[in-house]
Amino acid sequence: MQNRNPWALNLPIDTFFFDCDGTLSLIEGINELATMNGVAEQVHQITERCMGKTGMTPNDYQQRLTYVQPTREQIEELAERYKRNIAPGAQELFELLHHLNKKIYIISAGIKMAVAPFAQALGVPPSNVLAVEVYFDKHGNYQEFDKQSNMTQGNGKTVEIASILKPGERSLLVGDGVSDWEARETVTRFIGFAGLNPKEWVKDHSDFYITNTSFYSIIPLGLTQDELKQLPSQYYAYYEQGLADIYNSIVLIKGDAHVHHSNS
Repeated sequence: MQNRNPWALNLPIDTFFFDCDGTLSLIEGINELATMNGVAEQVHQITERCMGKTGMTPNDYQQRLTYVQPTREQIEELAERYKRNIAPGAQELFELLHHLNKKIYIISAGIKMAVAPFAQALGVPPSNVLAVEVYFDKHGNYQEFDKQSNMTQGNGKTVEIASILKPGERSLLVGDGVSDWEARETVTRFIGFAGLNPKEWVKDHSDFYITNTSFYSIIPLGLTQDELKQLPSQYYAYYEQGLADIYNSIVLIKGDAHVHHSNS
């Protein structure tokens, strides 16, 4: 199995970070909740602005939840929707990363009570889910969210990732939003992701950008040649699909001068 392309990693990635909403799962959780409660238009406008242009602020986060007023039962339903809308190839990629003993984190401005069960279905423990805690009264009605969470801040993902990584630890982040793109300098390799709702800023400013909904290209983009040689036979087809996406320009890769980070 060959992977001698100019974009191929020379040294292995230790830790993988994945955004949840719009990336690992193709839905936006807060928009799903808003639709359940008849406030889709108001919430969608805030989400689009934050994801595509400005990044998140605590005020934006509070305003969305004030509109939505989710119940505990609705959060549990959202967890199931996350699972039903998993990105193609994500399950297989996670199985492969577990096989290679990689550290995996899901990093999200989503509600942890919904993201954590989805993560567990992918073999990621709640301790590796970086998301926002939301609190309910005894009847299961929304009360408030954790206002101290970094995930409600514009640069929250950057701060969280930096706090996790040890000196010299090599990392990769996949995400669809501006908050993901903002964290690109914190990781060894950032891969932008279109999903069902591409963000033009992220597309235009990412060295690597997946223009469809598939995770298969992350296999060749995220593993070294030595690691690819270790692939169990059942993963060859997934690797080949990912490679085809790259060669067919479904994955956009900027010129060599932009692709190589000093620590790639």
